[in-house]
Amino acid sequence: MSDKIIFQDLEVTTILGNDVWERKKKMPLRITCEICTSISTAGMTDKINESVHYGQASKRVLTFAESDHKLQSLEAFSESVALECLSVTPRALAVRVFIKKPRALLHAQFAAIEIFRTRDEVFGSLETALVRAESESDEAFAQRVSFAEKEIAVAKNSAGILANEDHIIVKRLSLNTIIGINRWERHYKQVVNIDLTLCCKKLPIPEDNSKLNKVPRYRNYRTVIDAVSELVEQSSYRTVEALVTSVARAAVKTCKVPKVIVRVEKPSALTFAAYTGAEITRTAEDFAVSGVSPRASAGSLASTGGSFSTVPDTARHSAYISLGTNVGDRLGNLHKAVFNLRKNLPKSRLVETSFLYETLPMYVTDQAPFLNAACLVKTELEPLELLEELKRLEFEMGRDFSVIRNGPRVIDFDILFYDEVVIESDVLTIPHALLHERRFQLGPLCDIDRDLMHHRLGKTSGTLFRHLTTHNEVPEDTVQVTPLKARWHTRPNPHEGCILKPLNPKTQSETVFMGILNCTPDSFSDGGDYVSLDAAVEHATKLFNDGADIIDIGGQSTRPGADPVGVEEEIRRIVPVIKRIRKAGIEISISVDTFYADVAAAALDAGADIINDVTGGYSDPKMLPLVAERQCPYILMHMRGDPLTMTSLNDYSEFDGDVIRAVRFEIAQRVRAALDHGIPRWNIIIDPGIGFAKEGGQNFEILRRLPALTAKHIYASAKSKGSNAEEIAEDVGTDVDNQGYVDENLAVELNNYPVLVGCSRKRFIGNVTGKLNAKDRVWGTAATVTSAIQGGASIVRVHDVAEMYDVARVSDSIYRL
Repeated sequence: MSDKIIFQDLEVTTILGNDVWERKKKMPLRITCEICTSISTAGMTDKINESVHYGQASKRVLTFAESDHKLQSLEAFSESVALECLSVTPRALAVRVFIKKPRALLHAQFAAIEIFRTRDEVFGSLETALVRAESESDEAFAQRVSFAEKEIAVAKNSAGILANEDHIIVKRLSLNTIIGINRWERHYKQVVNIDLTLCCKKLPIPEDNSKLNKVPRYRNYRTVIDAVSELVEQSSYRTVEALVTSVARAAVKTCKVPKVIVRVEKPSALTFAAYTGAEITRTAEDFAVSGVSPRASAGSLASTGGSFSTVPDTARHSAYISLGTNVGDRLGNLHKAVFNLRKNLPKSRLVETSFLYETLPMYVTDQAPFLNAACLVKTELEPLELLEELKRLEFEMGRDFSVIRNGPRVIDFDILFYDEVVIESDVLTIPHALLHERRFQLGPLCDIDRDLMHHRLGKTSGTLFRHLTTHNEVPEDTVQVTPLKARWHTRPNPHEGCILKPLNPKTQSETVFMGILNCTPDSFSDGGDYVSLDAAVEHATKLFNDGADIIDIGGQSTRPGADPVGVEEEIRRIVPVIKRIRKAGIEISISVDTFYADVAAAALDAGADIINDVTGGYSDPKMLPLVAERQCPYILMHMRGDPLTMTSLNDYSEFDGDVIRAVRFEIAQRVRAALDHGIPRWNIIIDPGIGFAKEGGQNFEILRRLPALTAKHIYASAKSKGSNAEEIAEDVGTDVDNQGYVDENLAVELNNYPVLVGCSRKRFIGNVTGKLNAKDRVWGTAATVTSAIQGGASIVRVHDVAEMYDVARVSDSIYRL
């Protein structure tokens, strides 16, 4: 039997989380409850006490809803409604609760939750959940329990999948997007209506339902809607099928929803129909990327790069910690702090770092600017234990706790989040009490995770940061910077041992120049010109005087077909040059172009600052651990194979011939490996590897689509193999520029990483200009420099610094802020 007592759309007014404008205001809710019971006796006797009194049930729900319940989430509220319904009478054996929040989202009809709870789930076993009458015999009570068990089983069967999972629902999310294949549909955005159902396993029912105010991110409809809205409004799919799949992918892969049901309606599709549409159900298994897998060969960029082992992630808790310093060698302080978190924080493991930010002081403004970052630590320490250990590290690093609050400090650790814990005490507040007003903490935090839920405010870290950065009067007090020099080599007692550059396209005003110094007899352009020590130092001086910010010294040619040289020979070629430059007092950043860890170590010991590795760390398994240990800037380039084999490895058919997609996928794996080895995110610069495992047209394609290298999402290339874009365009007269977002499986997001581009004098330029002599390709190089700057490159690597300096400064004035 599957009888139900129902009340539909009971309207109540209550404070429950945030309204559409994210304010804590009273708002309407509509509550529907279906209480499972047996009405057989009541149907025969016409007695209400033989059933569940819907008047009593609805009154209990109404009274609770309008009470000062302090609940903030639909999850917590729905559990309490279920409890109220089942508390009316022991005859109430199960209940389906459906709660709509009409004012939850600006562009949606409503958000809702749907749950199904049985009496034994809410109260414990049926023996304790059913009230036993004093005069009731053991046999009679046992029969009543058995009957209830059978009725609950029938109710569960009737509830279907809702018996095992909860549904969080967003109804009729209306967004504007380009969708369709007709000419007019490619030029004008149209409305699509999206229904989302997030299918999640039931949460354990706590003794206190207020504990459910802390909603896991995969159940947070605001987080999911933010991701879906951004995706849809920037997309330009041709079919509803592709759009609905993309929405499901964003929910499952980006927001970690276990299962999602997505319905997309296109109201303007047919004149005489309300809409056309598609509905799908997807899980994570449906988006396992097939056909694109890490290349298994030893020379592949996608291989993990050696035999490094990672510490098993056995720690239970996730702590997000901010770091700040404005005294002495700020970068040195942060590097020491990272070292201490990795080596000297007990029962803990540092797993992620943010980019680096230079920020103006807040609260106490009469002090030096800060360097700020954030990190994620996995730990077994409890919150107060973690706080005590961080204070110990601050003391050991020399922090003076007697200075004014928010004053100068050599290091400052703040616990921003700890799992989803909420703590308010005299010594510790989590989430951090002032996080919502601090760009200098929210910016780095969002590099690691934009979806952390601030449970006291009911907003994600990304939402809080957006609120601080999207109004018209945002001060430019938080700037992402990248270290280009680790120390002043000629000053024995450095005060500020670094050079910091804003290399994010949003804030960078001038292109950084890397001048090339090849101390080799066989480089493609200037082989043999600077093999003598005097000639090399003289050229380094010229590069510096011409405007170079970095001198890139190479002791081994990586041109196509070049034979490798040994470690000892490479050290012999470059180390004396580095030492002589430093002895000459040339205060410029020096990078060493090598893929050998032993050469890199010798170069750093001699005075180099940066490692420029054309293999991204896969050639020598000792390279990434070395860079992590030395905490130096690291240029990580995309390449396949080695100089002898790379020209035969430019087939990107596994990526549908899309070279940008291939470079993104493979370089992201190398970045992930670098991060996993402990290299801070702020020390990584990526290079798409122009000319390395790319033929001429592929190099131009990279320059043409350079912004896509670090974009959050990329469009499929219309020229990709297997694309039918040209066919469709010919049929209906449309453009073929954008084919919708690609389903990628990146090991790490690449947005905000600085990009270096090196095209100088390369063969693909000569192929189109007819210049056989590499030194005659200056003006062709100038065109690539302009293109790179337009595409957002932070650093250009060139032979002819003086000529490219003028080209870049004019390009900066055109394309940069």
